[in-house]
Amino acid sequence: MKTNLWFRRKTYGWGWTPTTWQGWIITTVFLAVPLCIKFFTKYLELTKGSQNFYVLASLPLVFVGLLLICLRHGEKPRWQWGIKTTKLSHLEILVSNYRASIIFYDLILLPLGWERIITRTDHTAYTDGTLKLILSPVEEKYLKDGYHRKHIGLNHLAFYAQTKDQVDQFSEKILRANGISQLNENEKNSNGDTDYYAVCFEDPDRIKLELVYAPHYCEKAYWPNTLENDFDPNS
Repeated sequence: MKTNLWFRRKTYGWGWTPTTWQGWIITTVFLAVPLCIKFFTKYLELTKGSQNFYVLASLPLVFVGLLLICLRHGEKPRWQWGIKTTKLSHLEILVSNYRASIIFYDLILLPLGWERIITRTDHTAYTDGTLKLILSPVEEKYLKDGYHRKHIGLNHLAFYAQTKDQVDQFSEKILRANGISQLNENEKNSNGDTDYYAVCFEDPDRIKLELVYAPHYCEKAYWPNTLENDFDPNS
């Protein structure tokens, strides 16, 4: 799984933008190569024609090299013109063991590109840039009630993966490597849809979490939005 991505997709067009110090250093080094070649050939007192030839000849190598590194350490590229944002602002979860939950969600969310932006005694907030997930310690008088996803209230939370391979690597390198049990280990594609691929697990309070590759999940033409309606709330 790609963790700590050095490059993010461009908001407009196709390509990448460096977002970490590694990404900026790599970009600077590659962009400096033609300039270094220019100075070196000038130092060797080559003709201007030869200097320009070597500089131009280096450009395809610089482009291919930078492209390969972006593919290896960046988000999967695709054309986009702006970023669709959710109209859901935030979700807040009350947890029984505040410290253990922060450690757990760091382990789960940070490799997926989320960022922990604040940690206080009364709440901790994570964001993916469009949505906040907030953890808060439950009041002691409510602690005995516990949590069960089959009761009224939250059933589970699902986070997007960018590829099916990311789901598989997350299962292996994050969940299995840290002894976190998977709820659907042998049935990631249990619904039969080729564009819905997920792994499910539980947080320290047994809230069900899901990492899912579902690129068309909110589009009307794709599953499960194509299922036949069988309930009329107004009847």
